[in-house]
Amino acid sequence: MTNSVYGIALSGLNAARSGLATTSNNIANANTVGYNRQQVIQQARPSFGSDIGYIGQGVDIESVQRVYSEFLNAQEQKATSEYAFFNAKYSQISRVDGLIADDTSGLSSALSDFFSAAQTLSTSPGDLPARQNFLSAADSLAGRFNSLNAVLDDLRAATNLQVKDTVTQINDVTGQIAELNDRIVAVKSQDFNSGAPNDLMDKRDALIKQLAEQVQVTRVNMDDGSVNLFLGNGQPLVVKTNAFKVSTEVDPQDPKNLLVGTTQVVNGQNRLITLDPSTLGKGALAGYLSFRETELAEYQNTVGLMAARIGEAVNTVQQAGVDLDGNAGQALFAFGTGSLVSGVSRVVPNTANSTTNPTTVSMRSIDLSKVSAVDYEVTIVGGQPQYRVQGSGSPFTAATLVNDPGGDYYEIRDSSNAPILSFQLSNASPQNGDTFTLMPTRDAAQNMRMALSKPNEVAASSTTNASVGNNENIKAINALQNQRTLFQSNGAAGVSISDAFNQLVSKVGNKARELKVSTESREVLLNQVVETRDALSGVNMDEEAANLLKYQQAYQAAGRVISLSKEMFEQILQIF
Repeated sequence: MTNSVYGIALSGLNAARSGLATTSNNIANANTVGYNRQQVIQQARPSFGSDIGYIGQGVDIESVQRVYSEFLNAQEQKATSEYAFFNAKYSQISRVDGLIADDTSGLSSALSDFFSAAQTLSTSPGDLPARQNFLSAADSLAGRFNSLNAVLDDLRAATNLQVKDTVTQINDVTGQIAELNDRIVAVKSQDFNSGAPNDLMDKRDALIKQLAEQVQVTRVNMDDGSVNLFLGNGQPLVVKTNAFKVSTEVDPQDPKNLLVGTTQVVNGQNRLITLDPSTLGKGALAGYLSFRETELAEYQNTVGLMAARIGEAVNTVQQAGVDLDGNAGQALFAFGTGSLVSGVSRVVPNTANSTTNPTTVSMRSIDLSKVSAVDYEVTIVGGQPQYRVQGSGSPFTAATLVNDPGGDYYEIRDSSNAPILSFQLSNASPQNGDTFTLMPTRDAAQNMRMALSKPNEVAASSTTNASVGNNENIKAINALQNQRTLFQSNGAAGVSISDAFNQLVSKVGNKARELKVSTESREVLLNQVVETRDALSGVNMDEEAANLLKYQQAYQAAGRVISLSKEMFEQILQIF
């Protein structure tokens, strides 16, 4: 009997000591990031049967468990990815917002000065200072387009650096998670230890949350204690003890772009299989890629479209008139050293295209009054090109074949069957699956420059009597300010160049405000989820203080029982 009382008391003493140690550990880690409070799970020992009934035999420590919710953890992981996605996009687009609307870097003042100079020249078309002022305003306009495009290119480069840094962090974190998987599996496989390595699991969960800031992942818990992590497109990042790296490389067809993907063996060679931003879900990586491929591409294309259209329209008027010397007017603006199309457009083949008898695509013509500020994805299906707006996710549409004695070509048309642009294939038998990106106006603002340098070369007159004040041609140039010369596809009336710029400023501003609201709302949601998780899993100092008192009293009581059992045993010895 005395031995039984002693054993019961000793088990209670051990349980109280474990409770004190666990509570002390909780208090020590109250400010440890990612720590989940722990609790001792006690279990009564089997009772001993006797002639008077079943008598308890004490208590055992079943385990020390984390207070943890898989559901709340998944919610926090998702909220973290969503906040990081919108925050990444907002941080980039806010820079564009300040750039586009600024008078010193935007287009508003340069456009105004150009048309104002044309108006001044129309009042005295033979005046050489007025002609020089017009040329200077035109040169400033071309320079403003150049500088604005350069800043957008710099922002593209900065975004690429953000992408590269994010990929580095992803690979670093996934490597640590794979290592922790190995350690956790090893600990759980030990026969003498049936408990879970709580501290290692906390550390792994903190790393997964850190990973969720960079890229949204799907988590799959395995029976052996490891976790597998996958991207939104199913690409594995961590499978048990193996980490699969994400890679970056400069696009060989477009050195201003950084490709992101996974390296796989294709036809015996290592090749980067690029990741589609739309399949990545949320996270900072998807945010940066989404901004670069959607908003930044659209804004840069719009600036390029305005440069190309105003250059084309002014050149058309110039070439219809005569200069001060009675000579036929020449183009005021040039785009590169080749044709207008070669100076404003770009075609980028996919790096995964077939290298056997490769096909190239070349732009043939662009209707700048109808084309939109979008890029087109062209893919070869059944030996014929099909297209869709890049990033739209829409079904592909067959390009229209046009038979021409000089060489057959294909057209992309609007809903009214009017051609928007045309392109040619270099190969009569292109490889199925080959894809190309058509950028109709991407390089226009970069390549825009002045083609005239002498004041007398301005074709202000529509006849040869410019010296007597004919100003019809320069008036036609000034009238371009309000003429609807853009976005006339599908039978639309279109907008003027000035209105197009104002729409761009408004679109960027609205998008920046939209992303700011989205970022702030996701931050509030994330904070709410974190507060809910902390309420369950975080260390509450008041609760831990109460536990300290409870376990202290239990320890003292168990110690008193042990002393009592010793006294009882000594009394029995004295009797005998």
